[in-house]
Amino acid sequence: MRIISRYIVREHLGPLVFSLTALTSLLLLQYVARQLDKLVGKGLPWRVIGEFLLLSLPFTIAMTLPMAVLVATLHAFGRLASEHEVTAFKASGVRVRSLMAPVLAVSAVLSLLMLGFNDQVLPRANHRLSILLSDIVSVRPTVGLREQVLTRVTETFYMKVGWIDDTSNRMRDVEIYDLQNSAERKSVYADSGTFTLSPDSVDLQLVLYDGEQLQFPQGDSRQLQRTAFREQVLRVQGMARGFSATGAQGQYKGEREQGICELQREYEARAQEYETRRQRWIAQLRSEYQGTDSVIVVPRPRPAHGGLAKLYCETIPGWFTPKVAEAAVVSAAAGVQDSVQDSAAMAATAARDSLQRDSIRRAEDSVAAAARRQTVQLDNLPPPAMFAVTPEALAEALYQMSSYAVEVQKKFALSLACFVFVLFGPPIALRFPRGGVGVTIGVSLVVFGAYYVCLMAGETLADKGRVDPVVAMWAANVIFTLAGLVLLSRVEKTTDGSRGGGLRDWWMDRKARRALRSAAPASAVPGASS
Repeated sequence: MRIISRYIVREHLGPLVFSLTALTSLLLLQYVARQLDKLVGKGLPWRVIGEFLLLSLPFTIAMTLPMAVLVATLHAFGRLASEHEVTAFKASGVRVRSLMAPVLAVSAVLSLLMLGFNDQVLPRANHRLSILLSDIVSVRPTVGLREQVLTRVTETFYMKVGWIDDTSNRMRDVEIYDLQNSAERKSVYADSGTFTLSPDSVDLQLVLYDGEQLQFPQGDSRQLQRTAFREQVLRVQGMARGFSATGAQGQYKGEREQGICELQREYEARAQEYETRRQRWIAQLRSEYQGTDSVIVVPRPRPAHGGLAKLYCETIPGWFTPKVAEAAVVSAAAGVQDSVQDSAAMAATAARDSLQRDSIRRAEDSVAAAARRQTVQLDNLPPPAMFAVTPEALAEALYQMSSYAVEVQKKFALSLACFVFVLFGPPIALRFPRGGVGVTIGVSLVVFGAYYVCLMAGETLADKGRVDPVVAMWAANVIFTLAGLVLLSRVEKTTDGSRGGGLRDWWMDRKARRALRSAAPASAVPGASS
């Protein structure tokens, strides 16, 4: 049986590598085609473009590996069925489920590896890619600009450009809105301009030609100061950092740039904030509707801890953490040491009693003083309306908490998809042994498309708080697992013939059976009355 297991695994290895390479290349090329116009021709070094492509690879692999597993399983068992090797195994007493055992074992190991990949490699690559894109915009500002589109350069600096030359950083029809001083907000319109670096290579320098500047002097909205210029220089501070900033630490991480344990800590913090706002909201409703017969509807509480993430981050690592054992020190002069310890213990007891009496008196005084201070503070508190919680604030807290929970569950669900898709391969491949590449590609696209749609729909509903994140992310796995188990229950009844087995033969056989059923007399139909 060990030889058969190795043979089955080897039959899957080639299609798995080929399908993973092909699918990853296709999706990566599609992604690069959308982003390439932002990088090529911008004066960026090829090292930066190569790093961009390399950092985009982990996300593509995370999406294509489950689909590659399904393609490999369909192809391998389809070839075994078309060449009657499955029939030979059955004649030798080897069941189809026994042939699937090594594939299921390997897919389980692959799911564990995929979980580590989604937890460690993918978030770091996404974070590194985010920093790289930020640095590209800082060094080549025209990368972030789009023609005829208002672009936010900084929090208080906006630009709109009619035409851009990426190689020379020249612009035409320039509009600038400077909101750094909200009172004296400034608008600049220029016929042309260029991007350059300041002499200290720290700030971004804009040289504008043939334009005018509009400004409210001293914040007076009733006056508008208009100044025409032939040439004007504007600086945007801290924009040109250079590519040395790609190693910066402490930069903000998005939801897809964090590992499972980081997301879990963020989720617990957001859950605590949500519960605080929910309790305030309930208190507001009670005070508002007190003494009435109105029925108050309040949001339901959410779990403060994720069970699966807590198992992954705390329980399982605790099994492998070595416990520190306290070693007992044996002394040669045990009797002398015991006597010294007894006398020291008696002295310590007496000192502790005296200290306890002093500390109790000091504690009573501090409690009384704290009570007086608290009374003063409570008297000076603003009215309760200052702490009112709006439904929008409560919904925002729920959205933040749900988004972190969704990302945690998604990492687990996508990893298990490698195991779930294996359940579909053998039943379908044995049902259509001569379906060939068409069945393999068609079934893979349908199955993975339906799985992806269920996953994205569940993510949307969970982000809005309408569905629990665990249910939303695991519903697709549960549905496809049940469907795969139903197909597996009938896999032993699948017959193998020397001809047929394709989709066309299956359809023609189905039409023939319908025709015979409709042409048969009523007396020939089982259960018909005579």
